[in-house]
Amino acid sequence: MSRPNILILCPDEMKATALGLYGNRAGATPFIDAWARHAAVFEQCHTVHPKCTPSRCAFTSAQYPHVGGHRTLDLPLRPHEPNLIRTLRQAGYETTLVGKNHTGDPETTAGMFDHWLRISGRNDFEPKSGSAFPEGSYQIGEAQLPPDEFFDRIATRTAIDWLEKRPASTDRPFCLWLNWNAPHPPYSIPAPYHGCIDRATVDLPPADDPATKPPYHAELQRAYACGPDRMTDGQWRELAATYLDMCRFVDDQVKDVFGTLARLGLADNTIIVFWSDHGDFAGEHRLPEKWDTSFYDCITRIPLLMSGPGIPDGRTAALVESIDILPTVLRAVVVEPPKGIQGRDLTPLLHGEIDAIRTEVFCQGGQEADLLKLAVSPDGKPRPARAYYLKQQALYANPRINARAKMLRDARYKYIYHAGGFEEFYDLAADPHELTNLAHADEVAPALLHHYRQRLMEKLIEVETVEPAQTYLES
Repeated sequence: MSRPNILILCPDEMKATALGLYGNRAGATPFIDAWARHAAVFEQCHTVHPKCTPSRCAFTSAQYPHVGGHRTLDLPLRPHEPNLIRTLRQAGYETTLVGKNHTGDPETTAGMFDHWLRISGRNDFEPKSGSAFPEGSYQIGEAQLPPDEFFDRIATRTAIDWLEKRPASTDRPFCLWLNWNAPHPPYSIPAPYHGCIDRATVDLPPADDPATKPPYHAELQRAYACGPDRMTDGQWRELAATYLDMCRFVDDQVKDVFGTLARLGLADNTIIVFWSDHGDFAGEHRLPEKWDTSFYDCITRIPLLMSGPGIPDGRTAALVESIDILPTVLRAVVVEPPKGIQGRDLTPLLHGEIDAIRTEVFCQGGQEADLLKLAVSPDGKPRPARAYYLKQQALYANPRINARAKMLRDARYKYIYHAGGFEEFYDLAADPHELTNLAHADEVAPALLHHYRQRLMEKLIEVETVEPAQTYLES
């Protein structure tokens, strides 16, 4: 049998806990949940950055974002960096991207993909007149456009069309990367998906006290007019449910792509990777969207499923990171990984040879102090929707809410340090919703907090830049 094909499926901003296989009871992902019974399921995969481009760059390079300076949307991969797709192309794969790039600059992208199939569809970015939700809350509801004109539906059809038209006689395996915008806000989806989730099954976590949290928490509530005096629990539940409606749409897209693989006789020789770049508040902590320096599990914990030749079925609760996908996929197709990567091959974990690959996961976000002085005014750059304008307005009013921050999380505790001295510390066993910041609480032993401060310092040394890759050591 020829070298396996590779299919990478990536919804944008899908948190792990939106899926039934991770415990959600709303039934938003029935097909993916069924696939999970025959796949490798990672219960604790965490992204290494809570923003789209930095996370996707890290996935593609298997390096932490700071190594290449990928701190925000306009800082993509450059040609000299390690690159999963380019490595596969050089190994003989026909590489295709469908939908958004959000990964490489033009030169890098040209070296990655044989084909970039761009999409021209529609999205609904603004609420209907008379919406009951505060302006800028990101809540829209039913998208007022025909389903066949919906951007993400066109992306799926484009990928399927490419698979169907690809010559069966070709001796090149393919790597197809299909990106969907959903369930990225604004929270909007066309009929028949809007309202498909039973609102009574949607659990809304309890609210926390912004006074004990980083400054971005109160600033975003103020910007989106979504504080406790502006949005009711019922409105938050509707927002969260619409997010799950969007996840239900993604589930059907996955089903359609799987059906195409089966119909074309490709299913048995294709490695499938399903992941997301980061999660979404979707009402947790009474916030919408995400933020660069937020490291709650609803933001960092992402779905990761893999199946195909060389990928054994089973679930693992071991802590893994999104940068671990590259070396694992390359191992499965017997391709040498690039030099200088920081991701770890999960193959020994998949085969039960070891119980853990990491003792903790690491995440980072935010900007350096000098850049905080250069925050762009909301009117300084076109925004696709009012909500994005208000988000930039919050940053412009208080740039310090995006000061650099680092997170370290193990199986029990999470420690976060924000530049300027603000700390967060959560006992995930006692407080799974991360409501109570224990960083300055009397009940936390000083020695315990000191331990995690020291562990973060050690981690920062461990993850320092590895460029250029060094193959020798001399005095």
